[in-house]
Amino acid sequence: MRWSAIKAFAVKELKTTLRSREQLFWIVFWPMILVLMTGYIFIPPSVDQPKTLKIGVVNYDNRSTAPFNGSYFVQILDEVEYKGVKLFDVVEYENESTMVDDLKGGRLDGGFLIPRGFGANLMMGQATLRIYVGASDLQSAQINEAILRGFIEGMSREIAYRKVNETIYYMRRYGSQYMPENLTIPGFNETLVEFLEVWMTGLVEPINATFVDVKPETLMTRSTVIGWYTLGAAGMSILYTGLNIGSLMAVGEKERGTLKRLLASPATSTDMLIGKTLAGVLTLGLTTGLSVIVGIFGCGAKILWNPLKPEHWLVPLLLVLGSLLMIGFGMLLSLVTKTARGASGLSTVLGMMLSFTAGIWFPKSWMPEWMRFLGDVFPATWAIDAMRSIMVFEAGLAEVLLDTFKVLAATTVVYLLGILAYRTVLRRYAEA
Repeated sequence: MRWSAIKAFAVKELKTTLRSREQLFWIVFWPMILVLMTGYIFIPPSVDQPKTLKIGVVNYDNRSTAPFNGSYFVQILDEVEYKGVKLFDVVEYENESTMVDDLKGGRLDGGFLIPRGFGANLMMGQATLRIYVGASDLQSAQINEAILRGFIEGMSREIAYRKVNETIYYMRRYGSQYMPENLTIPGFNETLVEFLEVWMTGLVEPINATFVDVKPETLMTRSTVIGWYTLGAAGMSILYTGLNIGSLMAVGEKERGTLKRLLASPATSTDMLIGKTLAGVLTLGLTTGLSVIVGIFGCGAKILWNPLKPEHWLVPLLLVLGSLLMIGFGMLLSLVTKTARGASGLSTVLGMMLSFTAGIWFPKSWMPEWMRFLGDVFPATWAIDAMRSIMVFEAGLAEVLLDTFKVLAATTVVYLLGILAYRTVLRRYAEA
């Protein structure tokens, strides 16, 4: 084994790779395209901002003389805000059929049909209201319905509290004419009015729950979500490009007609293996680096790496191990491929499939049980998850050390098996 021969193989492999338009696309341009598409299409700039729904309203209660009527309700719809953003863009209609036509045509996100007597019934008892949920796609249907339901639930609760307060006010003011002021309920220390106030408040909202956001920062802002997906894009590239590098290691030289000359030269098959592996690791490092640069500077992704923290030095180690792992799998794949085109196509397809099913591109929690199992047992997932834990979730050394050792062990086993496959394929070609 000679370093000069290893270097020559590495340089040759890098030049061959960079001269190939097809490989250049998958190694350089596809990860950049994927990150940009994620940053501006899958996770648009408005993703962490409240959504304004375009709402149609048919108001049949606009002439009521009640203290509260349909016109006041429309005014509330038009003025209500959430986080400084208007919740509804209100469009008024003369009749229901026209509004429904616009809903069916995807021109509205939702609609309200306010019946006659709505305001009076609301003040004195229970009012009816018909709410239409529109959508331009399945996801927007769920979002629109959640926003509309949340608004109605919040408004209903607010009105109920006001009714309770008004009732207690009149009971305190006029109740003494009909019942003793110090009348108490057996088993309670409160007066009857105080008891009824607590009782009616409990009817309005039996559980006064307080929700506190303690979710990981990754789930809170667009920049950290893009950071999560940027490392996923790098992981995808490592999958299919690593498989491609390993599977083409021998068959590529055979089809170019250089294999027998290389085997007859002073350089050994081990020199070629190490040189090509080194070139592959450098190529995958380039792919990851480009993905991260585009994610940070092109899409505003938040990705952390601090050389002063020891756990952050595990990131380049995990990158190298993940690259070696997939190159090893690629060498195993070369046992069943006979042409460079077949090896390249199979590597790309398998890599893409694994990136989706193993939880590298989409969270494992989205997957059915059997797909989550694939993610849990696939070593490349361990490597990407550990890198994400460090660079996005800011995990400490103790949290990722075990996963790093698992990746190291799996990489060692797979790469050694890959070497055996590589030597088997070389013998097969030498004897042909």
